[in-house]
Amino acid sequence: MKQVDFANDPLQQPAKTVTESVYRKLRSDIIWGRLPPGAPLKSDELRKRYGAGISPLREALSRLTSEKLAISSGQRGFRVAGIGAENIVDVMETRIIIESAALRRSIEIGDVNWEMRVVATHHALSRFSFPTSHGEEAGAWTAQHKAFHMALLSACQSEWQIYLADLLFDQAERFRILRAIKTIATESDRDPLLEHQRILEAVLDRDADASVAALSDHYRATKCMALEVIRAQKDGADG
Repeated sequence: MKQVDFANDPLQQPAKTVTESVYRKLRSDIIWGRLPPGAPLKSDELRKRYGAGISPLREALSRLTSEKLAISSGQRGFRVAGIGAENIVDVMETRIIIESAALRRSIEIGDVNWEMRVVATHHALSRFSFPTSHGEEAGAWTAQHKAFHMALLSACQSEWQIYLADLLFDQAERFRILRAIKTIATESDRDPLLEHQRILEAVLDRDADASVAALSDHYRATKCMALEVIRAQKDGADG
């Protein structure tokens, strides 16, 4: 049975080229809002920021554009992709479609090694608190959070489902920066640890319907939180 080993995720390995290093740093700054949505990505500023030449920078920007984390505006250059209500709904509902299929298949054919990977990544994630800043704690939490969610899908035997889930995870991670904004959304009673525990228990029970329901509820809670922030921002601007 072919299963995916996320311990060997290329993004978790040391960068081997200048282009790869610039890409990772720029990608991280976009995902965690250090370069905010809609911000212009000016070559001169980025070259100073990352200590890189124009060629590695252009290659990194081109790659990020293909991942829809950056947008090319022709002669006006690049900018960080925006975050809007339609985008939030589209990303989160598409995640549910893709990951529900992958999770059902993993539950159906996953072996004891798959179960052990799911349990281990969940245990590691439970040792981290949800980050409230964009610093090192955010990067560490994100890596472990991704490891758990991707472990859930790792026995599905579909390279395309894994690829799309990986891509959409990073898109959705951008929405978590909104939680750092002081709005009503940050004062919710949401408990991500409990949500992850419910997913884990349903998966270990090999209950596909309950697992998909718990995963869907988890993602829709993130969607609602992000939409509340967007709404609050709009109301503030209109006021």
